[in-house]
Amino acid sequence: MIDFIDTRKGYVILIMLHLVLGAALKFAPVITAIAYPGMMAIFLLDILYNYDKGSRAGYYALYMVGYEMVYRMAGAPFSWELGKYSAIIILTFGLFIGPRRNLNWIFLFLLGLLIPAIFLSHHSNPDRLYSMIMFNISGPLSLVAAGLYYYKRIVLKEDYFAHLRWAFLPAFTIIAGLSLVANIADLEFTSVQSSSQAAGGFGPNQVSTILGWFILLALLYKVNGERITPFKWLDWLMLFYLVLRALLTFSRGGVMGSLLAFLGAVTVLFFSYYGFRKQLRRSLPFIVIGVGFFVGVFFIANKITNNFLLYRYQGLNTTEVMTGQRTPGKSMLTGRDEIMKADFIVFKQHPLFGVGYGMGELYRARYYGQYAAAHTEFARLMSENGLFGMIFMLVGLICLPTYFFFRSKGYLTRCFMLAFYLLSMFTMFHAAMRLALPGVVFGAAFMRIVTLDKLLKGEHK
Repeated sequence: MIDFIDTRKGYVILIMLHLVLGAALKFAPVITAIAYPGMMAIFLLDILYNYDKGSRAGYYALYMVGYEMVYRMAGAPFSWELGKYSAIIILTFGLFIGPRRNLNWIFLFLLGLLIPAIFLSHHSNPDRLYSMIMFNISGPLSLVAAGLYYYKRIVLKEDYFAHLRWAFLPAFTIIAGLSLVANIADLEFTSVQSSSQAAGGFGPNQVSTILGWFILLALLYKVNGERITPFKWLDWLMLFYLVLRALLTFSRGGVMGSLLAFLGAVTVLFFSYYGFRKQLRRSLPFIVIGVGFFVGVFFIANKITNNFLLYRYQGLNTTEVMTGQRTPGKSMLTGRDEIMKADFIVFKQHPLFGVGYGMGELYRARYYGQYAAAHTEFARLMSENGLFGMIFMLVGLICLPTYFFFRSKGYLTRCFMLAFYLLSMFTMFHAAMRLALPGVVFGAAFMRIVTLDKLLKGEHK
């Protein structure tokens, strides 16, 4: 099944299917929702039948990451956290069904660090307690499962670019769905606040985050001279709509995260690796066109929003726009800094084990002034996991990626590794781990992309 996308005809059929699922989001959302566990079942059968040949479980998990937002927009009738659960199940299944490989002890160590906080969570309602724990631990668990599956997994360059397109397929569904559920002609912009209406009635931060993921994928294909859709014109058309819809949500995290991840990866690799500079020179026309393209899309989006989009990215609030006077000492983090301060206070009071999964929300009510879920995963790990959370971040999120980056020689491995890593870090900062995206994409950063000749010569080792 994984190879069905390799041919133009097969890819077009898959695109049409996902456009239909996007249309169903308005007229029959239950169909869009049911398709999610249905695809998971098909993927598991394919992995079993082919013994995870070609590391297909990894590409299928990335597909589930992209479709998770669509599933939630359709009402998430089965489980709100199904995106994380499905990714964990697929990756774990592929890990044991596929060719035998050693489990990386570092990710097993990270798994152990997550356990103590479970025993600190408490609530009089067992269902509520289960929800508190799973909501907060499922994100880090998806990261561990992804790390165990992807770490140093060798994939051929040709297969990687062909099969990573599975991760992009849900982009067609979400664009079709947003175009029907929240048509641009029907949108009204009267403030600089994040627009739930432009996000299809759903959380603009999460919608923007997923759109940013698709934008990053398209840009990475472009800079490497590859097509992410069957046609070049469709590549640019999808990029236009993805960027436009992401901008119209007024949620800056997804757009800025994808662009900063892309620019960060390109900049670091340009100055550190000659092979990438050589590749980049060949791709220079795409970069120049791309910069002009993004500027043009921003101007179009800003005109649609009556300049409120520009005010949003300038950090102005609606009162400042109306009065023309800036508020002194105002933060651009829209309250995240205050929530982080509350988490730091909790960490100082409970430095060893933290307060347990989901308990941070109660403490934030005391120090922040109201009940608030974590918006930054790093601060949540400190407050709810204590010293174990600090070690988790130091070893898993800093030391291990740094070691892998400098030990990797191929420019493609470094390119995708750094882009995926930065996106996952930015996402954890502005949206914690509410979505499966940061955990799974973090793990996918550790795949090693090699050419066939280097694989035969053994230069990948």
